[in-house]
Amino acid sequence: MKIHFPKKPKTKNEIIETLKQISTRDWDPHSGLMFSHAYEHGIKELWDLVHSVLVDFFDKTLLDFTVYPSVLYLERWIIGAVADLMNAGENATGSFSYGGTESIMLAVKAAREHFRETTGKRSGEIILPETGHPAFWKSAEYLDLKIRLVPVDRETFKVDVEKVKEVVSNDTVMIVGSAPNYPFGTVDDIKALSDIAVDAGKWLHVDACLGGFVLPFFEKLGVNVPIFDFRLPGVYSISADLHKYGYAPRGASVVLFKEAKLKLGQLYVNSKWPGYPLVNSAVLSTRSAGTLAASFVVLNYLGEEGYMRLAKEILEAKDKLIRGLNRMGYRVLGQPESSVLSFTHDDVNIFYVSKYLKGKGWYPQDQPGSKDLGYPKSIHLTISPIHNRLMDRFLSDLEEALDWAKNQPEFDIGKFASLLETGLDMGKIMESLGFKKGELPEDMIMVNELMHGFPPDLVEVVVKEIINELFKP
Repeated sequence: MKIHFPKKPKTKNEIIETLKQISTRDWDPHSGLMFSHAYEHGIKELWDLVHSVLVDFFDKTLLDFTVYPSVLYLERWIIGAVADLMNAGENATGSFSYGGTESIMLAVKAAREHFRETTGKRSGEIILPETGHPAFWKSAEYLDLKIRLVPVDRETFKVDVEKVKEVVSNDTVMIVGSAPNYPFGTVDDIKALSDIAVDAGKWLHVDACLGGFVLPFFEKLGVNVPIFDFRLPGVYSISADLHKYGYAPRGASVVLFKEAKLKLGQLYVNSKWPGYPLVNSAVLSTRSAGTLAASFVVLNYLGEEGYMRLAKEILEAKDKLIRGLNRMGYRVLGQPESSVLSFTHDDVNIFYVSKYLKGKGWYPQDQPGSKDLGYPKSIHLTISPIHNRLMDRFLSDLEEALDWAKNQPEFDIGKFASLLETGLDMGKIMESLGFKKGELPEDMIMVNELMHGFPPDLVEVVVKEIINELFKP
């Protein structure tokens, strides 16, 4: 059915009813049943307050702080508070962004300008662990840089520090370490990376988008967390997402710089036109101030004591989970120091386990891994405080899932491979994967098997085509 611009207004009830209908397959982010894309603390009063403030500041923009001086106060306060959490010095600064990818891109932009200024070169390389977030690849593509990929140890899933040392060169714009990496929840040896960065005079960025608001509180609770912040002299910048374990609504992150002068390369100012001078401290220009104000609310509502209380809930849930996984014969990948982990099983197809769990109302994240790259299929879990209340139920369902998965047939992607050999007939490909016009498949096993079994370059081509088709009106 072709979509047309509406000729006549619809009633409030008609609009609400449409939204209800299209949301029937959506997961509930506050249910406590999601182990990805949701960071649920379970405090209703806090969500009510956050949503109220989000609406109050929604129509104010971060574009022009001369119109809304409150946004200047809020951003300065948030950057100061997070810099303190990251053990920054007095001359540290940063920016509020709409997400981890934007924070990372801003750090890469600042590092590129620093590289150009200090070396006279126009382009260079980002040294990135295999487990580093794709946002660095995206930033490199946008900013005309290259990625120098470095392997990780396949037992610990931490970056091979000696390999980093080998590839550092005059073309190095930035070295990246994760605290933690997303796929396995392990923290790279940031101290060793810092030593390399100091010796080579290079910029070290720590991607703490996932761990920035949980690892510091684990440390305060006595957990042996590797040092990853500005206490290490080689760390020039850190990204940390408020909308993850900061518990702010979506569209809230920060990028921090060790020294104010390092941020200059991130800023964009243009007075070469007859309009107002355009001043941007982030990639996006016009941005609602709603998530900024909401982040201020959450940080103040919880404070250090509240974050530590929630971190303790996560640690208790994680301990129960790991003990349960080990008892059932699942295999945790690496030794995750953070609040996320991934696991697999050597005797069953882990995607069947995921399918069973989804049938029971849970949302685990399927992690296809890659046969070509040597990474196994796994299930990724982001552990939230609310999961401590539900862990016994989850483990019971996980045990049932294993029994069910053992009786499922082996999955054969040979038919799909034959289909690809005839060329990219997207109609046939999408039909074989279970896609309908504008709708996702009920069962994602075939999609995950494709992503695991085929070369990454081919996967990227096929997925781009699928996305292009899926969003056609």
